[in-house]
Amino acid sequence: MAEAPFTFIYGAYIPACDHRIDKYFEGYFTLQYIDAGAVEVIIDKQRYALNGQYFWSAWPGPRIAFHPPTGTRTWVHRYVAFKGRQVEDWKKADLFPVLPQRAPAGGDFADRFDALLQQFSRGETLGMRRGIHTLEGILLELAEARTLGDRNSTWSADVIRQLERWVLQGPPDYEALARRLGMSVSTLRRQFKRVMGVSPHEYFLSLRIAVARRMLAESPMPIKTLARRLGYQDVFYFSRQFHSLAGVTPAAYRRSAQG
Repeated sequence: MAEAPFTFIYGAYIPACDHRIDKYFEGYFTLQYIDAGAVEVIIDKQRYALNGQYFWSAWPGPRIAFHPPTGTRTWVHRYVAFKGRQVEDWKKADLFPVLPQRAPAGGDFADRFDALLQQFSRGETLGMRRGIHTLEGILLELAEARTLGDRNSTWSADVIRQLERWVLQGPPDYEALARRLGMSVSTLRRQFKRVMGVSPHEYFLSLRIAVARRMLAESPMPIKTLARRLGYQDVFYFSRQFHSLAGVTPAAYRRSAQG
């Protein structure tokens, strides 16, 4: 018997997801979406630290794992599982699979994901067709964002390298960076957000918190000293910002990471 063009298997919205998945996906595919919080994804031993709004997929072949990173408990999660000949068409068009990719800005993906889950759950032909249309629309938008990212990889990689240096070398100078790239600061912000899904400063803060995580886990340095090393003059402001982005206080993260 020929395989159906598309079969919806299951899907869900989990507002406080704490899943620990580590397996080979056999005979079906998934599209996963984190709307808030943090999750670590491992695909064939390649690790991805996702913080904020990201997509990724699972498919037969590689071993795929995902779980909360050290020091966090849950994230806001949506996913859909499916199979069928339609997936082969998406593969041929480079729409699927989706390696971990930041959600393009302004996509209203939480609402759209909820809509497709509702459409698939209707269990009738029209709902299925609407769900497939919604799912394919998301995959197309992600593919377009990847194409744009490839076109802009040179300048965006330059911006990222400079942001990485600024984490430990001093406060960001976005005006100087924009001048070097031949842009205004507003153009830099707009173009970077279009490619990366966040503003340069939001990306810089995520880098700084990532370094803070590593230092908290690996060093006995007092938190006040660590905060100053990262450019914070106020340890309380550092603690608030760390808690906002990591979901826990620096002290709690250190206790969890160091056992």
